[in-house]
Amino acid sequence: MSAPSTDWTRVKAIFDAAVVLEPDARRACLGGMCGSDDELRQHVEALLASHERAGSFLERPAAALISTPPDELIGRTLDTYRIVSRLGAGGMGEVYKAHDSKLERHVALKLLPRDVDTDRLRRFDAEARTVSSLNHPHIVVIHDFGDLDGRPFIITELVEGETLRQRLERGALPVGEAVAIATQIASALVSAHARAIVHRDIKPENVMVRPDGYVKVLDFGLAKLVGPAAQATAASTIATKVGVLLGTPHYMSPEQAEGKAVDERSDVFSLGVILYELTTGSRPFTGDSYMSVLSSILRDAPTPIAELNPALPLDLSRIVRHCLAKDRYRRYQSAGDLRSDLAELERSLGAEGPHVVALVARSSQKRPDRGFLRMRHEVVNGRNEPVMLIEHSIMIARRG
Repeated sequence: MSAPSTDWTRVKAIFDAAVVLEPDARRACLGGMCGSDDELRQHVEALLASHERAGSFLERPAAALISTPPDELIGRTLDTYRIVSRLGAGGMGEVYKAHDSKLERHVALKLLPRDVDTDRLRRFDAEARTVSSLNHPHIVVIHDFGDLDGRPFIITELVEGETLRQRLERGALPVGEAVAIATQIASALVSAHARAIVHRDIKPENVMVRPDGYVKVLDFGLAKLVGPAAQATAASTIATKVGVLLGTPHYMSPEQAEGKAVDERSDVFSLGVILYELTTGSRPFTGDSYMSVLSSILRDAPTPIAELNPALPLDLSRIVRHCLAKDRYRRYQSAGDLRSDLAELERSLGAEGPHVVALVARSSQKRPDRGFLRMRHEVVNGRNEPVMLIEHSIMIARRG
């Protein structure tokens, strides 16, 4: 069975996303990505069924038997943008590399499928308007947006490099690199939150890292105006109804997992999940299905990162624990507060110092009343090494 060429890219993208999932998660994925398009879902389900039947060497998976037809958009020109190649596809559409002949630069063109539902179209248009209102070095730059044969498109800067997801495929990151990336993401969120914009889908797939380590946050398609600004601009808000789940399960905040209204503290939680994964190579919340992941987010206490990697700094453990508090009022109350702590940790990791740090207080007594040793880790000569911190609690004798 094959779908019409105009639909194939959507079928293949959804198949690729669903085939790796467990049955419950797969059904949720198909429901979210296919929406009310029954014909599209039938094509994907048929392809999945054929793939499942290919359990022996006598039958090849269906995906291997169906070749992708030539892309009719390659070589087309939209105003000053000539489409050069296809970069990928997902639930929200296809992404192409294009050349801007006016300014002689390469750009990214994000194109929605034809005949999209009204909600998806509204979210896409909202993404263009939202991101174009932001001006921050760690947020992808919007150049233009418009319509191609009834298909809306958005033109953004083309970010060279790899996504955090691709980077994580090679394992956990060195702590200094992970903290530097998280600090840049937090800076992007500070700027967005200042405009009353919550991203709501902070995840490794939506973060690009250039070869020089510079970070760009992508895809504000699920963003929403919150707070007083939202009430003042009700006609243009990026609205989704409370009770409708949007986002990626493993990175949702508890309030998002319950379908409640979210604010900037939801993004803080998501960034905490990313930081956990970057430094340990594992996700804090897991499950065999979509619903079991949500249940884990709502009920489970994640394994402390120090148990997964004892070499990680104590300050990092504290930051991650603060981000992942299930009660939003016990989290960082702003991305700015989180960025400050991350920046301080980044400075301490980059500073060389002695292996042993002693905090000494003078006293009329010959020895302290009590003392204890505490271990932490610092970067020493380019390596993360244990540091013995000697802390004393001393009673100072007052002279009468």
